[in-house]
Amino acid sequence: MELLDSLKDIILNAKSFEKSKNYYFENHICEKSGNNIKVKLDFKLSNEKNDKIMKFGICNECKKVFYYYDFESKSL
Repeated sequence: MELLDSLKDIILNAKSFEKSKNYYFENHICEKSGNNIKVKLDFKLSNEKNDKIMKFGICNECKKVFYYYDFESKSL
């Protein structure tokens, strides 16, 4: 339940969503603090029916969520 609670918290508290240009992180200038923050895309959602994934992370200061769509090959 801890992961579901984290996901619920991120979705409900997100100020906005923005597509990232990078698979691992997004550098952004935080609207709230003015700092240049490296937001790690450290969460991953996947669909077992296909190989599509979405990586995402959140700026803890302004609550903007960054996401990146990709594919993950499945080995048999």
